[in-house]
Amino acid sequence: MLKSERKQVIMSKLDESQFVTLDSLVTELEISESTVRRDLDELEEEGKLRRVHGGAELTHSLQEELSNQEKAIKNIQEKSAIAQVAADLIGSNEVIFIDAGTTTELLLEHLNQSNLTVVTNSIHHATKLVDRKIKTIVIGGFVKHSTDASIGQIALNQIKQMTVDKAFIGMNGIDEAYLTTPDLEEAAIKKAIIDNSRQTIVLADSSKIGQVAFAKVVPIERVTLVTTRSSASLLQKIKRKTKVIEV
Repeated sequence: MLKSERKQVIMSKLDESQFVTLDSLVTELEISESTVRRDLDELEEEGKLRRVHGGAELTHSLQEELSNQEKAIKNIQEKSAIAQVAADLIGSNEVIFIDAGTTTELLLEHLNQSNLTVVTNSIHHATKLVDRKIKTIVIGGFVKHSTDASIGQIALNQIKQMTVDKAFIGMNGIDEAYLTTPDLEEAAIKKAIIDNSRQTIVLADSSKIGQVAFAKVVPIERVTLVTTRSSASLLQKIKRKTKVIEV
């Protein structure tokens, strides 16, 4: 198969699922891993995709956001490892905030601390928490269907009336300067959570490092980042500005 044909197959796979693994391409194209890597590198240079750990994903516009259903199938092992490490940061008798999102959802499985209170802006998370008989406070407001997050002025007002020990939030984009997300209203909610938390922990797999979305949330130094190990030079720059826990 010619290189041009291989590239067409790769882009076709990305159009279907937004993300492809290196292993699946080796099998599909019946070529060596090193050849696939070269093809992916060239496509990244052409601006058609973005290399991530174990594969590649389509590049997105600043305001584009995948739904929770689309996010849930990506980087599952990384997200699970991040959630498990993040859970170890939670102590007994704490009040914590858990943001809507697929990585934060995995954190729910590891909540076994005594006398824990959880505040969340996700109806989906709240249902799981109540089923586990964990004391739960739900933030109201307009629910954004694609992310299952309560947003808007009602949600902001409620968050501003609270102080929590720790907040665990997701993020779409992380660079050496700012945390970013595609939606201005969600950015306002995340900033309010950070402003009203004694400590904020961002849960983000390595695919988010280097991504930039439309709306700025806060400077990177205001949070602790839990992410997967990466040799990316950008992560080394981030470490100079804030605490990073690598899984």
